[in-house]
Amino acid sequence: MSNLSDRVEWEDYPRIVPGEYLAHCYWGKRYRDPGFKRWTCLLRWDVLSEDAQRIVCECVPLWFALGVGEKPRASRRGKYLSEWVRANGGPPARGDRLSPSVFTKRIARVEIGDAKSSAPYSVVRRIIHWETGPSRQLVRKSTSQGKQGKKGLETGGSR
Repeated sequence: MSNLSDRVEWEDYPRIVPGEYLAHCYWGKRYRDPGFKRWTCLLRWDVLSEDAQRIVCECVPLWFALGVGEKPRASRRGKYLSEWVRANGGPPARGDRLSPSVFTKRIARVEIGDAKSSAPYSVVRRIIHWETGPSRQLVRKSTSQGKQGKKGLETGGSR
């Protein structure tokens, strides 16, 4: 008989049969991962039934690497930027912060696979296509943008 103090807790991610599914991205966050010493964006998905009426699996993760520097960085060759552009329905405007909120509250067809781990769990391998329309993030302008030019036209930035 084991003592309660002998137990080791482990937060398990769920595991489902690999394949294509509808999924709802309900949460997204950028953070510095202390284990890998890099910036990461984590998206959490609920996998839906084919008719999108019920959740068949909760909290399936998708990670994007965002570099090892002082700040998170979306490189031109990285998956984060290309997926952000697809989710947004177009490229970012100059100075756009590429918020992970462009992914949240959206439904997509995703490919689910197993993580390469000693205790496998399901992960989103890729986003096949977005089922719900692009959100077209509003761009926050800096204080130097949007000032009136000589002829009353809005300028794109400082001169």
